[in-house]
Amino acid sequence: MENIHINSLNIETYRGIKNLKLDRFTGVNILTGNNNSGKTSVLELLKTLIDPTRAEVWQSLIRRPFGASRNISYYEGFIDLFDKSSNEEPKIKYCITDADKKEHNVAVSYEIKAESISTRTANQLSKKRFSTEEKRIIANRLYLTFVYNSQFSNNYQIYEFQDSFDFLLDGEKNSLFHKNIVYVSPTEHAKNYVYLDEILNDSELYPELLAILQDFDPDIISINQYASPNSTNEYCGILTKKFKNALPLNMYGDGMKKVILLMSAVVVAKGGVLLIDEFETAIHTSIMSEIYSWILTTCKKLGVQLFMTTHSKEALQKVLALNSESELKDDITLYTLYKKDGKNIARRLSAERAIEADKNFDQELR
Repeated sequence: MENIHINSLNIETYRGIKNLKLDRFTGVNILTGNNNSGKTSVLELLKTLIDPTRAEVWQSLIRRPFGASRNISYYEGFIDLFDKSSNEEPKIKYCITDADKKEHNVAVSYEIKAESISTRTANQLSKKRFSTEEKRIIANRLYLTFVYNSQFSNNYQIYEFQDSFDFLLDGEKNSLFHKNIVYVSPTEHAKNYVYLDEILNDSELYPELLAILQDFDPDIISINQYASPNSTNEYCGILTKKFKNALPLNMYGDGMKKVILLMSAVVVAKGGVLLIDEFETAIHTSIMSEIYSWILTTCKKLGVQLFMTTHSKEALQKVLALNSESELKDDITLYTLYKKDGKNIARRLSAERAIEADKNFDQELR
């Protein structure tokens, strides 16, 4: 099954990125680089291919400041998606080419209309913010309504963004890219979230998941969905030889949670694209080779194109070394992102050349 769905990504402007070109994507694409080099931003734009006309897709890109005393508003978060260093009209603009070399363009801009409203009206609107009543799509223009309390006065403001989307569509659907797209954040495993239904229904891949989990605990018998005794909800439980009843997944460490999340995400992304931000998070390097060998080979088998970011040199070396496996030969490519003289630049190396540069020239791959 073919697993190259995106051939290139050309970012004209998004957040702090300007004129970044990434081309000749392969089945497995690893993004490295210093902090603030744009690794996560690349994954975010690929995530928007789910459907750039949906407000929820752009909402999901809002970054909550770690350790901040308050959450930023949707208004502030949306503005942060645009480049603030330029005096030009605020916009997001990028282009992908698919496996057939067809171009798909997205351009997002906004204009703000503000008027003072009463506190009562603001409270009423804020309760249904981003409800379907507050979103209207007319001729590929998306109208969003935000309620924002100014930091500098007690007057509430209502802001209406007119976000114009410029598309080259292949069909009638409001989507550029008719593929599954699954995004896994660095901390998603901590929420005890997994795509369990999909892998439980796969008679071939479920035993492989179980075998890897038994590396964590040889007494594990099965993993399944169980009815919660105190509610109508279900929970992910692991049955072992040590306990009569299945233990909730949250009783286990982050490493096992991350492994289950990633392996189940591969199954969900079948025939599409899997985006993993900071793939090394929570996984000990002693088991990384085994886990990522499974993930990479299964992605190829299921037709999944993989994009991953990392900060860890040791984790990167282990994944690059998988290039020697016959199933993955020439499938792995490394992109190192950096800024030079204010410009965004990407260095592209095949896994073979990256290993050679690291070994013979002690070249920094990150």
